[in-house]
Amino acid sequence: MNGSPQVAFELKNIVKTYRMGGETVTTLKNVSLKVYAGEFLAIVGPSGSGKSTLMNIIGCLDTPTEGEYWIDGENTGRMSDSKLAEIRNRKIGFIFQSFHLLPQLTALENVELPLIYRGVPARQRRDMALRALESVGLAERTRHKPAQLSGGQQQRVAIARAMAGEPSILLADEPTGALDTRTGREVLGIMQKLHEAGHTIVLITHDPSIADQAESVVRISDGVLTEERRGKHVVRPRLEDGVERHARQQA
Repeated sequence: MNGSPQVAFELKNIVKTYRMGGETVTTLKNVSLKVYAGEFLAIVGPSGSGKSTLMNIIGCLDTPTEGEYWIDGENTGRMSDSKLAEIRNRKIGFIFQSFHLLPQLTALENVELPLIYRGVPARQRRDMALRALESVGLAERTRHKPAQLSGGQQQRVAIARAMAGEPSILLADEPTGALDTRTGREVLGIMQKLHEAGHTIVLITHDPSIADQAESVVRISDGVLTEERRGKHVVRPRLEDGVERHARQQA
């Protein structure tokens, strides 16, 4: 072994275009980014910057128009829809601003849901869900439905659901956006603990103060990664290559 950090995923010259009316709109412009296993990365940018499109590609919810997306050494561009669905279910845990909990299910049942889709046996998935809820401080709320929980508790359930299947990547989209300041800090504290436990976390946010809680930060503007601050143990990727390439193409 050479001691180099393991790559969790890598984006290579990603371009994403959409047809709107009679025009082609480019939302991502030659985005290149390498994220390492165990890294806590924030992607920060204002509304319309392209960060949601980037999140969807990282989460295998969308595919790039050009470029390559590699996760755990596999090129997602060569995967079938069923394989992409398997990647989403097994390797990526999603945490959303609006929680996306099913109101008729208890906290435990909500956390179990993705494990059911994976085909995990009932007793095993219950144990996995209980461990996940305990890890976010909700061992006493397993039978509560979302309406019986505070906003912060609902977000903790959402984090537990994302963690239950032990994914290699946690993808958090504005996880504090629907919370008050104090509760938001508590949720960020949980994410810090997950990072310290070795999870790879990608945090999408418009708020620089939230982004600064991460170990590493990249900024996106008009579909281009514009600057970065990477953790000390992380090998610095050359994000500027994509920026310079796009600038040359536009010249």
